[in-house]
Amino acid sequence: MAVLVQGIKDGIETARTFVQEAWAELRRVQWPARNEIRAATIIVLLLVSTISVFLFLVDTFLSWVLHAFLGN
Repeated sequence: MAVLVQGIKDGIETARTFVQEAWAELRRVQWPARNEIRAATIIVLLLVSTISVFLFLVDTFLSWVLHAFLGN
């Protein structure tokens, strides 16, 4: 029973140490400014939109080609 209790205490202490170290690491992070986040978001949205349109056009073209060959 003592071994079990000691194991639980060790686990709690390990978790506590992890949380303290993670919190300290988060305080050292240099977070991006709001305008950097906005610029990156706009770039991602533009790229996703462009790639989506491109894939739609390729899919439509390939579908048209298959229908032309199969005669449906």
